[in-house]
Amino acid sequence: MPNIKLFKYFESIDDPHQQGKVVHKLFDIIFLAVSAVVSGCQGREEIEDFGHDRLDWL
Repeated sequence: MPNIKLFKYFESIDDPHQQGKVVHKLFDIIFLAVSAVVSGCQGREEIEDFGHDRLDWL
């Protein structure tokens, strides 16, 4: 992963999820949300669509 301060900040956030129930890492969810919003997505459904459309990139 690139040496980007924003990535290091996201990775330092504690994930409160129960590890046995985790499908996606908290970092991945935050990265998806930020990327989608910066790209103009508004709302959960558009963020979800963004993630599905760019799965290979993510």
